[in-house]
Formats: sequence, structure tokens, C-alpha cells
Amino acid sequence: MHLIFALRIATSGERFRMNERSFGERERQCERHYYDVCRRYGQLWHISTPGNLTETLFVEDEDFQFAVSNSAISAAESGLVIFTDQIMGNHIHTLGGGTKPQCIDYLERFTYRLEKYSSQQGKFLKLSQFRCDDPIEITTLDMMRNEIAYINRNGYLVNPTHTPFSYPWGSGSVYFNHSLHSDPGIPYVEIPFRTKRHLCRRRAIEMPPGYRYGRGMILPESYALYHEGEMMFRDAHQYFYLLTRNYEAYSEEAKRLGDAILLTDEEIYPVAKMLAWRDFKVKQPSLLPANAKIAIARTLHADYHATPNQIRRVLALPKEIVQQLFPPQA
Repeated sequence: MHLIFALRIATSGERFRMNERSFGERERQCERHYYDVCRRYGQLWHISTPGNLTETLFVEDEDFQFAVSNSAISAAESGLVIFTDQIMGNHIHTLGGGTKPQCIDYLERFTYRLEKYSSQQGKFLKLSQFRCDDPIEITTLDMMRNEIAYINRNGYLVNPTHTPFSYPWGSGSVYFNHSLHSDPGIPYVEIPFRTKRHLCRRRAIEMPPGYRYGRGMILPESYALYHEGEMMFRDAHQYFYLLTRNYEAYSEEAKRLGDAILLTDEEIYPVAKMLAWRDFKVKQPSLLPANAKIAIARTLHADYHATPNQIRRVLALPKEIVQQLFPPQA
């Protein structure tokens, strides 16, 4: 019996050492891949327009389809390669490889085409703040991982009907989720000329041979080098961990980029509990007196960008009180 127990311990120890070695080797493989990507594609950049300064740009599915295609076309024209991108209602995030001038050119082309699209739709958008003169250079593997995760988590925080693996407006949902988008699409070269003109919002231009069209747009999985991005992570587990970290992990980056710090109800509630205990020594926010709930509601709204509906749900406040605290904007 003692011999069997000793053998089990030895086997367990050997398995641990094997896992330890494989962990280290996977990390070294990621490092090698990161430097290989830098060598092949140039500097890596996070291009982001400020979400706190721009009016709503994209509302309908057609708007988002246009924006996704616009990102792909603008990247092809400027020579920028895209590892991941995400289209939000009033701003965009793109992680690309190339030179800084190519980053600027990419966004200028995106903005030019967006102006044409909006005028054709009868909209007159103010795009003076839709710019990124100083994209953030990515200089380490860890930074690359964090930027990918930050970009790819944005969509589902804005739209609670989606997960990070289903938000359709950008290439983030494709990461470690290859079965989701099984639509092979149509090669760009084979789509009708009128469709090409509609996508480009001017004369039809040639696209890279791998570009495909489907779901009303150039398919994100056809233009984004997501396989290269996935190889920055040891495995899908590490990616999922970084993707679902709590808001503190991303709040400083959000401030740096001019993003609102977007939280789900599941992330808002622990903050409300913390404030209730810190300020009023009450463990459950729902047990707070009305004046304390109002004080916490103001803090959640001002410091954590909680929406009125989130505040109403988390603090169990009557809808009328929430509307008085945060009147709907005209």
C-alpha cells in the first residue's frame, strides 16, 4: 500500500514537472511568435478614436456592416494589416501592424469614406473628434495580449445580448471561436461590380485575394490575421481569463483611450456592495436607506459610468427616483 502511494506521488510529481515544462515552452513559443510578427509586419499599434467625444455614428445593422467593410478596405488601401478590430456605436478600435503613417492613413481613409456614407444616408455627422493622431505602440508580448483582450471585450459590454464570442461587428468574436463563423462567403473578386462600388462608396477597388463577402459586409475572418493574434496566447484558457478580468484591470486603459469604463451588471453589483460597506457598513445594497442608495447611485453613475437602468436594477431603486436623479437627455 505504501509503495502504491509512493508511486502515485512520484507520478503526480512527474506530471507537474511536465506541465511546468510545457507551460514554459508555450510561453517561449509565444515570445518567439511575437518577435516574428514584429519582424514580418512592422510595429504594432492600437488605433482608437475617443468614445467620450464623438456622437453616435452607427445605429442600424447596415451602418455597422458598412463600418466593418470600411475597416477592411481602409486597411488594404493603407497597407496596414489588422489583427483585430471592433466597431462600436461611436468609435472604433483597431490593432494593426505597420508604420505610424500607415495608421494615420488608415483612419483618414476610414473617416473620408464614413463622411460619404453619412451624407448619402442624409446624416451630417460631426467628425472633428473622430481621429487618432497618436496611436499607442505595442512594445511587449504582455501588452499585445492585453490590447487584444481589451479590444475584443468592448462589444459585449455595450450590447448585453451578446457575448465576446458573438458580437458581429469586428473580428474579436472569431478569436478561439472558429466554428461560429462558418459562412465561407464569396471571394471579393467574384461579387458583382455594383456591390463592390456600394462597399467602397466610390469607384470599385481591388482587394487582397483572401477577402470574402458575406452577411452584408467583408467578412472579418477574411481580413483580420486572427490566427496570428491567437498565437500570442499560450492557449484559449489564458485568452478567456484576460478577456473576462474585472473592470479594474481595464479602467486605466479606458481612461487613457478616452473610453467610458463599461461594466456589466455582474461587475456593477460588487462595486455597489463595496461602496455600501465602505460608506455605510451595510453588506447588501438593497438594505440601504433611500438617502444612502441615492448617494451610491451618484457615485456609480459619475465614477463607474453605470447607466440609469443598471443603477435601478442593482440598487432596487424606483424608476421615478432614478429618472429624477438622471433625467433622460433630449
